Amino acid sequence: ADVLEAMDPDDAADLLASLEEDERQEYMNLLDESDSVVVSKLLAYPEDSAGGIMTTEFTAVPETDTAAEALARLRSSEQARNDETMYYLHVTDSEGHLRGVVSLRDVVMADPTARLSTIMDASPVTVTPLTSQDEVAQLVARYNLLAVPVVDEEGKLHGIVTVDDAIDAVIPTAWKKRLPRFY
Repeated sequence: ADVLEAMDPDDAADLLASLEEDERQEYMNLLDESDSVVVSKLLAYPEDSAGGIMTTEFTAVPETDTAAEALARLRSSEQARNDETMYYLHVTDSEGHLRGVVSLRDVVMADPTARLSTIMDASPVTVTPLTSQDEVAQLVARYNLLAVPVVDEEGKLHGIVTVDDAIDAVIPTAWKKRLPRFY
């Protein structure tokens, strides 16, 4: 259980999915309640769907923040410390609906007083939790993305699919071992 809690939620869910149901439940019962809730949510999706391969460790910032406020928030945020790959900041409203995406580079380079809403991409490429892993991989390749937000039908942000998880389905393991590490 300690090892599972130290893992990224998507990787823990993948490991638990490979176990028999009774064994899986034993480990789930040993996890902290918050970790158990997140992993259970990920296990509920088909393993070859965006929901099944997404991570819930991403960085979201309010649409009302300025660039300076967003950076200060990141420095003091436990959420940001756990972010698996902080390439993008996901700009959300007060209810967690995705309003846009902005690269961390753009936030750093922006005028500190600029509102995120003025520098973000207000129409990012998104997928739903049931989008197939193959389709996610195609979108990542087509738009040269490092991560894709996973939103429900109401636009609420649930997680992200990182490029490494998206391409797992389309590149055989032997080829992946030959590719350079990006992380």
